[in-house]
Amino acid sequence: MTERAPRWIRIQEPIELLDPWTLLPPLQDDGCRLMAWSAPSKKISFVAVGAVLEFRPTGPHRFDDARSWWQPIADQMDTRTVQGQSIATHTPACVAGFAFRTDENRSDEWAAWGDGALCVPEIMVWSTDQETVAMYTIDTHHHAVEDQLQVMRDRLNSWQARAHSQHSPIANGQVQSAAGVDDAWEAWRTRVESAQATMANGTLRKVVLARSQAFEPAETQRFDPLATAWALRERQINSTTFLIRRKDGQAFLGSSPETLVQLKDGQVATVALAGTRRRDVASVEEDDALSAALLDSEKDRHEQELVAEAIVEALQPYVDELHPPEDPEIVRHPDVQHLRTAIHGRLAQDATIFELVKQLHPTPAVGGLPRESALAWLDHHENLDRGWYAGPIGWISETGEGEFVVAIRSVLMAGHIASAFAGCGLVVSSNPADEWEESQVKLQTVRQGLAFQPSVDR
Repeated sequence: MTERAPRWIRIQEPIELLDPWTLLPPLQDDGCRLMAWSAPSKKISFVAVGAVLEFRPTGPHRFDDARSWWQPIADQMDTRTVQGQSIATHTPACVAGFAFRTDENRSDEWAAWGDGALCVPEIMVWSTDQETVAMYTIDTHHHAVEDQLQVMRDRLNSWQARAHSQHSPIANGQVQSAAGVDDAWEAWRTRVESAQATMANGTLRKVVLARSQAFEPAETQRFDPLATAWALRERQINSTTFLIRRKDGQAFLGSSPETLVQLKDGQVATVALAGTRRRDVASVEEDDALSAALLDSEKDRHEQELVAEAIVEALQPYVDELHPPEDPEIVRHPDVQHLRTAIHGRLAQDATIFELVKQLHPTPAVGGLPRESALAWLDHHENLDRGWYAGPIGWISETGEGEFVVAIRSVLMAGHIASAFAGCGLVVSSNPADEWEESQVKLQTVRQGLAFQPSVDR
């Protein structure tokens, strides 16, 4: 039997060293759909532009449907050098995002986003500390390879000629809260007390309650999603900053401290993240005291243990040699610090990253325990369409490897409104006021990075 020729050709071309994010201003000017990703601790960043293919899975089997859609495409994909030599690469061939939950009745602000989306980008610029490459994906059923390659090169050259760093002013928290938040605290306290009553009855062990806060710029300004993402990336250097921009201008972005799962060379890595304290950057002694209090907190340690145990249990069907450390560590970010347990293992059977995402999402750090009971409680009490907040955002290679983060510390920008989201893990001993303060601190991560530019249409 003759081997089937690949349909989708990816051509990898080395280009001059540059920060892919400097391409964002011209991409925004041209109204491009894109996904940008930056993980400074891993020295990886990329910008993926356009769509050769797109799939929008819906319903409860969306992760299975995503793999079923992607696998035949990956099987017919070949990455080559500009000289035509086939090569193996770990670079993203598909970028993806999913809502926290499936929902047939989305709120107006999330209606365009749906339950999820997978996209094979036309052009991607990928950068590490050692190289920068352009990846061009061509559908050979619709284009001659050399002709389309030149078209894509010309587009990239145009963006490179206009590339620059972001310079939009940062609001530094000086933005207005939109109307309708006066009763937010009372509603929050009522929900926390309801959750505690349910946990006291033994139905729940933990539930993560989320809320949103909408911000508006001044009358003569509008929010700038690309500059906001840039500001978050510059400040949240221990997080993964992501930006998804639709062609209609709506954008979802954030800086996530939480890796849902990474799969590379058969090795699986994830983290259990739970327990939060604010930072005190003005006093080293006070900051250290906050860290020590977090490590000594029975409530936070209990919450962290629940998350770590649930992650290990979820991964066991696919992963061997899971041996998380007994004690969590402190991880510090500019505004908050968390308890974190790094979890590693070896992939035990043939599986792509979609199986791992399906097993893990939602982790108890964003949903609760038991999972189904917590989600049912949220359906009846949270009164919030989370949309893509706390959902998996990431990418996949041709071989099924990749990385997904949990889309927390995030904000949806549409028109002149920026809706930020934050959640807090509740256990039976939680204090409503403490949890409210924690949500305020988490919201501050995004609020501090909101950037704006002059508006001509307000």
